[in-house]
Amino acid sequence: SGSISSYSPTTKTINNNLYFQANGTPLGNVAQSAFQIDDKAYIVINNSNKIEVIDIHNFSSLHTITGFNSPRYFLPINQQTAYVTDLYSNSIQIVDLNSNTISGNIPIKGWTEKLLLYNDSVYVCDMTNNNLLIINPNNHSLVDSIKVGESPNSIVIDQNNKIWIMCSGGFSSSYPQLIKFNPQNRTIENTYIFSDISKSPGNLQINASGEQLYFINTDVYTMSIYDNSLTTSPIINSNGNNFYTLGINPSNEEVYVSDAIDYIQNGVVFRYTSSGNLIHQFNTGVIPGDFLFIK
Repeated sequence: SGSISSYSPTTKTINNNLYFQANGTPLGNVAQSAFQIDDKAYIVINNSNKIEVIDIHNFSSLHTITGFNSPRYFLPINQQTAYVTDLYSNSIQIVDLNSNTISGNIPIKGWTEKLLLYNDSVYVCDMTNNNLLIINPNNHSLVDSIKVGESPNSIVIDQNNKIWIMCSGGFSSSYPQLIKFNPQNRTIENTYIFSDISKSPGNLQINASGEQLYFINTDVYTMSIYDNSLTTSPIINSNGNNFYTLGINPSNEEVYVSDAIDYIQNGVVFRYTSSGNLIHQFNTGVIPGDFLFIK
């Protein structure tokens, strides 16, 4: 029951189920994440084991990349190649962007999540082994793994080229942590430990200038990269809503947060100012799970 919705902040209009409207077939299950390259969007479909490549203007299907096990997140490393993390395959898939095929894989052990490219290295969240994996994209080899907190799920880079990793703490088995990592000397510069072991923070985001972090921990929180401690006061209170995914509009820092409700009925997205004032809310498809701000 995966779907794509399009929202215009200017007119406050929402159009749902656009892939089906354009192609006459369902998108698949589960629409996990999306990434834009030029006029194409790469939609990672988890349970359907594929990536749909669509035209961002009319949502028509251009290509279908198959052969995955349970893909999660997509990252181009150059104009010809992308990496795709996976839940079950014990590998990171290498995708040829010219042929839209899987051209190889990088063997790892377990579940990998979000990833980023910085200074000729790819950094990957290794959920299973609580590591930050470092990959050389020139030869597609794993060159290092750094132990971080339990279940690292999201990763961003700040204006000082420091990498931040959110670690959820697993299923209440350890205290969640926010890690500040220096990629130059591959050391952890700071570890921020959350006080509540029963919560699982995630969806770490950063604003366009790279100085303000945002994340979900039941409520939505923000903190400066220069803060010495975790913030304890949310900018957006969930008020009983099931906050699921977070997005920060790079053009104006407006905050978008989704409510998955009960994971069965159609979800809701709330749009806020950067300081947490509600601007608009609108209905989407089931479990709104990722935001793509079209460039």
